[in-house]
Amino acid sequence: MADEFIIAGWFDYGPHRDAVLEHFAVCAAASRAEEGCLDYVASADPGDPARLVVFERWDSEEHLAAHFQTPHVADFRAAVAEYPRLAREIRRYFISHSEPFQSSSVPSS
Repeated sequence: MADEFIIAGWFDYGPHRDAVLEHFAVCAAASRAEEGCLDYVASADPGDPARLVVFERWDSEEHLAAHFQTPHVADFRAAVAEYPRLAREIRRYFISHSEPFQSSSVPSS
């Protein structure tokens, strides 16, 4: 797990969010099948009608780099090129530790 990381954040596509999300769903499904992709989700933000939320988890930088060279990423980029992206906030989080979690394991105050 030494190289594992998460990419998470959002994109603002204004009134084109749902159109972009349709293309993102196709790309996400193909991405989840890639070697090294542990999770890949793009969804509509229920609190903001313009925003897409993304969550990705990769096992290495090499696999992420290979991801950006795949045909489905090129197809996605071409498909959404007509929709202006108004803003974005994407961050990479490096994982130093993880463990199984259940909400019942959190002490109540």
